[in-house]
Amino acid sequence: MKLVKLSFLLFFLFCMIKPVAGIIPERTGFWKFDNPADLTAAETGMGFPLELIGTANFAAGPADGNGAVLTGPGSYFKVRHALPVKDGENFVNEYSLQFDFMVSQLGIWHSFFQTSVMNNNDGDFFINPSGNIGVAAVGYSNYTVVPGEWYRLVISVKNGTQFKCYLDGNLLLSGVTQAIDGRFSLDSLLLIFADENGEDGSIYCSEFSIWDKALDFEQIKELDGYGHFVSSYLMTRIPFLQGPGVNSMNICWHDTAAANTRVNYGLDSTLGNIAEGSSELISFPYRWHSVKLSSLQPDTRYFYNVSSGDSSSAIYSFRTLPDNSFKGKIRFLMFSDTHSSDSSSAAKVLRAAKTKISELYGDNPGNDINCIFHSGDLVVSGNSPEQYSMQFFRPFSVLSPYIPLMAVAGNHEGESQYLYSYLRLDDQSAYPQNPSLNEKIWSLRVANSLFIGLNTNIIAQYGTTELNWLDSKLNEAEQDATIDFVFLFFHHPPYSELWFDVSTFDGGANYVKDKIFPVIEKYTKVQQINTGHTHGFERGTIMSAKADGDFRIICGGGGGGPLDRWGAFTNFDYPDIHIALDHYNFQILEIDTENHSYENSLYSLGNSDKPRNIERLDSWYKKLSQPGPDTPVALNSVLAGSNYILSSSKFMGQDSLMSVELQVIDSSENSWVVIDSLFHWTDIYGVDKSFNPIDKNIGINLYALSIPSSSLTGIIAAYFRVRYRDHNLKWSQWSDPLPVNSTTANRSNISALKDSLYQNFPNPFSNLTRILYSLDGTTDVNFQFYDSNWRMIKSINEGKLNHGMHYLDFSDEGIESGIYFYKMITNNSTSVRKMVKMF
Repeated sequence: MKLVKLSFLLFFLFCMIKPVAGIIPERTGFWKFDNPADLTAAETGMGFPLELIGTANFAAGPADGNGAVLTGPGSYFKVRHALPVKDGENFVNEYSLQFDFMVSQLGIWHSFFQTSVMNNNDGDFFINPSGNIGVAAVGYSNYTVVPGEWYRLVISVKNGTQFKCYLDGNLLLSGVTQAIDGRFSLDSLLLIFADENGEDGSIYCSEFSIWDKALDFEQIKELDGYGHFVSSYLMTRIPFLQGPGVNSMNICWHDTAAANTRVNYGLDSTLGNIAEGSSELISFPYRWHSVKLSSLQPDTRYFYNVSSGDSSSAIYSFRTLPDNSFKGKIRFLMFSDTHSSDSSSAAKVLRAAKTKISELYGDNPGNDINCIFHSGDLVVSGNSPEQYSMQFFRPFSVLSPYIPLMAVAGNHEGESQYLYSYLRLDDQSAYPQNPSLNEKIWSLRVANSLFIGLNTNIIAQYGTTELNWLDSKLNEAEQDATIDFVFLFFHHPPYSELWFDVSTFDGGANYVKDKIFPVIEKYTKVQQINTGHTHGFERGTIMSAKADGDFRIICGGGGGGPLDRWGAFTNFDYPDIHIALDHYNFQILEIDTENHSYENSLYSLGNSDKPRNIERLDSWYKKLSQPGPDTPVALNSVLAGSNYILSSSKFMGQDSLMSVELQVIDSSENSWVVIDSLFHWTDIYGVDKSFNPIDKNIGINLYALSIPSSSLTGIIAAYFRVRYRDHNLKWSQWSDPLPVNSTTANRSNISALKDSLYQNFPNPFSNLTRILYSLDGTTDVNFQFYDSNWRMIKSINEGKLNHGMHYLDFSDEGIESGIYFYKMITNNSTSVRKMVKMF
């Protein structure tokens, strides 16, 4: 018995000490309006009396004994809240408000509160005439209040972090987060039910409360309400366009109604045509309605609305894709990783994209943007159906009724059935008849360009199938003279500077490096791969063994998920990545089909430490008809201390200098060695104390490059040569070689490269890397591996091999992280390249 009492006592003490999730904190202010003789009194010990401006009347509340106050236009209360201002801030930026309210009619505006103490500004939070709750700065709810019914509205504000409001314990709106001391910050007084220009229709209030903290979901759920089930994520009859075609468009939307799925459409706002579709139950009671419009005209603007049940949407418009003969400009938006439990960042990015489109092309986004491509991670949890609407469909609703979207799966979707229930990509699917692969791999032809979506989640079961299809598709494009460009979309990047662990997180990165890249490098039309997974922006270039086959790697994962900030994870400066930014961002790709060129632009919103106003921070391009750089000249070599400074001529050509490849040749005994180094115009990596990007190559002279003299130890006669790559990704020819050291040699012994050694891949690598090489004829092949001090660590004899391409898989888990060199020795030549090992 004593043991039972002791256990009970310990449990009681534990509960007294340990905070319990969901317990409602004590209010800072509480007014119940139950006393008809004094409608301004606060509950005992819970705040100061309200100050009434104008008139207010006592009214019946939601239950017997529960009174209410009724205020009309021009009348409001001043609240002396006494909330604390945090150090370093000028106003109150964190609080929560509760309104138990009822309105008797819609069709007019109702204001909940006003932060301007003089009431000389617009109100800060409303019920609009349609019954939706919100304000333009953060957005409006999709839910519509019903006149004559009571609700409990709780607004949780923490500027710089969140703005959320709940109705009867349900999340109603996750709005755009405002800046510290910005919108919704409080002065010493708060006005409730106030607006300066009459947008404050009569509102009943039975309780008003204020807290000095931003309440969380569990606490607000504990407050409960009046029993309404508020769909915080269902967007009834807000269209979502996908799977576009030259003559077709798939139009989808949510609704609880099951019947009368149809789209009214036409060439103007009178519509006139009707197409019927069907609906599918996603998660009770929410249905996904879908209609496919067919027999449309290419490159034509259509007006439409959607109908289900007994109601129709507003009228929107879209434009069909142009056909393959189109001559003009086509444009695309690109996003990735828009997922977040707080969708306000994604909403901000998407609204910024719409703003930029309007600024560049006009106010009708669907008329000037052909498609949106999304590289995955639409939601935090793919198995949570409500997240698709909260985190994906709702923020994209500013664009989705006008511009069709093509998406690939990210790791967060996890191949969920919900994702593929929402997708309508059968016409673009690589395997439309295979339920296991349908919509997971797709291709879309738009005019002169081919867009391919891959799935880097399904590699264990379907990787070989996907790679074979990709190989076939790229070969088909290579042979098609009407296709200029190929763009690939999938979720996993090959590696990342902001998040080094991406290479060990799952198998996706290695699949890209080891499997997808070798397929791409067989062809020349792939311009770039577009990925996400890392929450930021990174741009790099992969040098292909095939002439004119270099392609870009673009990570655009700053679409709204929590950013991967510098220093938050392990960072590593990869030589193939030129620019890395821990910014929210989106991209606009513009392709000029007539001139066989394109330009891709990166627009940044910055981050919380350094916001940016939709700044164009990066751009890159391709012009097929533009010739490559002129052949440079190797000018001279000067020994300066322990380094040789190797100088070359200035860049000549129609473009500008992006990269210099420098090779050092050992010409003794009619053999030669290539010590291969690649230098780039920029290396943006990390930030300074003011959060400005750092260019580690600032001030670099690409025409006077340095190599350690120790690297030439034992070499009798060294020569160097250079070639230039412009920003159009075209290479010059190699310069004639020039002596490096003072020892003379017979220049006639230097011949053109016959046996070729290529850069290992992946590089950097962890345990395994592949080395490609080609042989001009039958020869003995030997490989030697050296550390950074040129001490041999391993030798591999490949034996006698025939003409053609070969590869060697190098694996040595015993060596430490660092820089290494590998040398290929054949009967005709000796070639050396550098590689990097990282754990």
